[in-house]
Amino acid sequence: MTEKSNDMLKKLNDSFQDFIKGIFGEETTERMNDFSSQAIKTLVEFGDKLIETLNLQENNLVKKSSDQIKDILKQTGLLEEDTEEDF
Repeated sequence: MTEKSNDMLKKLNDSFQDFIKGIFGEETTERMNDFSSQAIKTLVEFGDKLIETLNLQENNLVKKSSDQIKDILKQTGLLEEDTEEDF
């Protein structure tokens, strides 16, 4: 994905958060962010499990696509970086 696309996704995410904050307040925004983070993490874990179940972990195209999606989510702050505690 290009840098322009990443920037546009970040702007869209920031605008949505500002919109929610303006309507519902800061506390709701924080809860929504926590929920979104958990939902995205669960979706990524499901994708990883599906790749494993279908024995696609050795497929270079699948691996590259998965890594790119995770990188984009991390760059936009929608997916947290793995820490040593996660291992």
